[in-house]
Amino acid sequence: MKKILLSLLTIVSISLQAQTSNFIHTSGKYILDPCNDTLTIKGINYAPYNWGYTLSDLKIDQIAQTGANAVRMVWYWSNPGANVYYNYVALDSAISKCIQHKMIAIVELHDFTCGNSPSSLTNGSGWWTNNSVFPILQKYKQSVIVNIANEALQVNWSSNPTTALATYKSTYQNIITNLRNVTGFDFPLMIDAPDCGQHSDAFITSNTAADLITFDPKHNIIFSAHAYWYGYANNDSLQMVTKINTITAQSIPFVLGEIANQQDDASMCQYNLNYQPLLNYCESKKISWLAWSWDHDGCPARQISSTGNYSDLTSYGNDIINNTTYGLLSHPSSKSSYLVNNKTCNLSTGINNSHQELSISLFPNPSNGLFNIKTVNTIKSIKAQDIIGNHINIEPITESTFKITQNSGVYFITIIDIYNHSKTIKLILN
Repeated sequence: MKKILLSLLTIVSISLQAQTSNFIHTSGKYILDPCNDTLTIKGINYAPYNWGYTLSDLKIDQIAQTGANAVRMVWYWSNPGANVYYNYVALDSAISKCIQHKMIAIVELHDFTCGNSPSSLTNGSGWWTNNSVFPILQKYKQSVIVNIANEALQVNWSSNPTTALATYKSTYQNIITNLRNVTGFDFPLMIDAPDCGQHSDAFITSNTAADLITFDPKHNIIFSAHAYWYGYANNDSLQMVTKINTITAQSIPFVLGEIANQQDDASMCQYNLNYQPLLNYCESKKISWLAWSWDHDGCPARQISSTGNYSDLTSYGNDIINNTTYGLLSHPSSKSSYLVNNKTCNLSTGINNSHQELSISLFPNPSNGLFNIKTVNTIKSIKAQDIIGNHINIEPITESTFKITQNSGVYFITIIDIYNHSKTIKLILN
């Protein structure tokens, strides 16, 4: 009997290990961490080292106090005026600081912002695989997202949008091929919308996003739009919701890579953006977003911190962090359980994704499918997965009693309370 039990435990252990990954990855519309926990990215855009001019100016520790689970970091392939961008020790340090503070590092190349040169973009994307950059990415591979280029290429702004969209797709196909041809370059690739990042509909038109996911041999693509939508959605909250719903209906991984309170045009800070209803909607639908930007912005009102320190939040920054509906700190999104658990996936004992321990018990365990949950705080949501990561339906019987109808085996129950503390517990069905 002991031998049989040991064999079963070994099988379970192998299955648990098999469901982990060395990279952040996607499944349908979901972004998953290396432990296969679903991520809703909520974080901040940041240009480390004061846009490349001050090596000592690195504020990752200050950003970490906001509750963000990710930092999208500006970098340059070629910027002769800012030598920091040729200092790969500095790049390593910036990513390392994110990891130390249990935040995902989303690194983006800023050279191609609002540009429209497919050849330059293709050439510049080789930066990701050069002998200086690729080893750094590999070093932190479990917690890095590669944002190929910021706001590159134009579609609606071109003279022939149909042809331009085809070029947009084929250019990114070429880049995907080049990157994936490098052994081990399995990172999730974030692709920005065209037209300065605004044109989210381009992902849906002609099945652009779906085709790019299919084209990628790793099927690991995340799409990002930037919500400078004063003109694109007429600064109207209902039109913004329609834009978002159009994308989420397609079941593609999606992030609002930049949300801000001000939009530039002929002058800095020219338009006030109606960003708050958009963030309310993102929170209600668990849509990922990143606020622009932490500090040193050309539009001071668009800075989250006036000095780069957490103690000096602007009025906009205070709203982004402490708003009672969507704030980064008041409504924190779970951090990568891989980082929270010190770079391990401890699935056999349960995963705690919260900022503090969630006092909780689940019984009986083993169970025949009917089980009770006891917790100090009110349960906000509950989900179940099998050992290969498939989502399992949970039927609520009472406020604290739940049922899953499945074959005998091992399942993982994730409970989130009203304070967004979460914990995953292994449940055995007999």
